[in-house]
Amino acid sequence: MLKVILRNMWRRKARTFLTVFGIVVGIFALTVLGGLSARLTQQVKGAKSWFTNSISIVPTGGSLFGGGENQFFTLSKVQEVQNVPGVKEAIAGIGLLVKSSQTFSFGAPDLIIGLDLSRSQDLLKQLHVDKGRGLTSGDRGKVLLGSTLANKLGAQVGGTVDLRGRQFEVVGILQPTLAAPDTFAFVSYKDALELFFKANPFITRGQPITSVIYATWDKGANPEVVSNRISKQVSGVRVISPKEAEKQISQFSLIFNAILFGIAFIALVVGGLSIINTMVMSVSERTKEIGLKRAIGADTRTILGEYLLESSVIGLLGGLIGMGVGLLAILLLNDATKSNNVTVFAISWLVVVGPVIFATVLGTLAGIFPALRASRLRPVESLRED
Repeated sequence: MLKVILRNMWRRKARTFLTVFGIVVGIFALTVLGGLSARLTQQVKGAKSWFTNSISIVPTGGSLFGGGENQFFTLSKVQEVQNVPGVKEAIAGIGLLVKSSQTFSFGAPDLIIGLDLSRSQDLLKQLHVDKGRGLTSGDRGKVLLGSTLANKLGAQVGGTVDLRGRQFEVVGILQPTLAAPDTFAFVSYKDALELFFKANPFITRGQPITSVIYATWDKGANPEVVSNRISKQVSGVRVISPKEAEKQISQFSLIFNAILFGIAFIALVVGGLSIINTMVMSVSERTKEIGLKRAIGADTRTILGEYLLESSVIGLLGGLIGMGVGLLAILLLNDATKSNNVTVFAISWLVVVGPVIFATVLGTLAGIFPALRASRLRPVESLRED
């Protein structure tokens, strides 16, 4: 039957080509946006693994990345958080951009994260070092770099990098996580504080400050309960619990998934109407042929299956071509941005298989009406058609 179907498609080459082309365009867009969504999903998953392993306490109006360079509170808040029941360690932190002015980047910004190394070992142990070693209590003038930031700076273990005009020795480079820590530079709290004061000369240097406090919780404690206690017992702070952090991070991908859904809907409408039109015209042109087949014994199921299979093949062909062109575009675009150490797209099994399945199902559904119309034609009336 497949040979017959291919022959029927070849009868009207131009019409078949235009129909397949309409599906290719939609599936191409679906594949490319699927790669974008897959990359964003990687980043969201990796970011969750970092930000949901602690409770972030920032000044009112702050975000997951801290209070910003103009928002901070005194170190007395660290002790207040430490005194809350259920808190294991309250860790002073300073967060600021690696560069004073930074252009837009896909994903987390390049950040310097300063931590009180005497209390942050539980927080840092979730990061896996690829080369060198991690930071230890007492380290000064040393940095632990995320993989992406290390590539941007051309850093090597044992060498030095410039962070905000100061040279730091690179003691370690982290394994890629495809998420936020890849663009972070971890240093000691005191080193980060000096950079913070340099970036904000209007702040009195003698005043001990922190832009974020990371709190870990006692074994067996509920982090959401501990977060509520901190909110109630410590004034003038915003507490971001692991659950809230996960929610905030997940929201980053909503707009891209909405765009993806929109493209899928357009592909469904345009491609579906195109297939319906092609198959209806095919039935009209082959009315006598259908009548002859019915007259020599072809049953309703055979005629129905033939036209459904033809529309499915059209969808499958458009899906394969659209997916192939989309993957090629993804590879070329990733290669174009490689020099800037940016990966915009990712390829997953869903990006490869999903569009093809979608196109095939689309073709099958679009062919139902024409197939039913063909299967219900009466032999005598069909043979009388001019």
